[in-house]
Amino acid sequence: MISKRALSVAVFLFAAAPALAEQPIIQYPSTPAPSAGPTTSAAQEFCGDPSGKAEDLITRYSSKAGLQKVYESDKYLAYSDDPKNATVMYTFTTKRNPAYPAAVCRKVVRQGDNLTIAMKVVCDGDKLACASLQNDFNVMNAQMQAQVNQQISGGK
Repeated sequence: MISKRALSVAVFLFAAAPALAEQPIIQYPSTPAPSAGPTTSAAQEFCGDPSGKAEDLITRYSSKAGLQKVYESDKYLAYSDDPKNATVMYTFTTKRNPAYPAAVCRKVVRQGDNLTIAMKVVCDGDKLACASLQNDFNVMNAQMQAQVNQQISGGK
């Protein structure tokens, strides 16, 4: 069973993650640019909703009822369904980010006794910048997942 402390840590890390994207703790080499970057055609859906171009997703979710802005910097904007107990987080690049336009959706998903982070990226910017963005979020998710797993195993 997942302890309340582990769940609280997961929610805190989930909400704080956009800040981590700008200040990596672990510096991994960039993922090589894919032959076809994460584009609209590669994303069938965006966190359970119909997908679209990144700019359309940014417009759709930055004004969606029930979402609140939880983070803002010169390169990122993040919205959540609940700032204290987020189950979904939408992060968008701003025009100052090399990967603009890009939209990232991350959901906390419970699978049995495990909490995992499901992620969808739609990036219509520069292919290399999109690959770097995807890599940065993969690293953040792995770090968050490791911390959540450690909290869960410590609570058993």
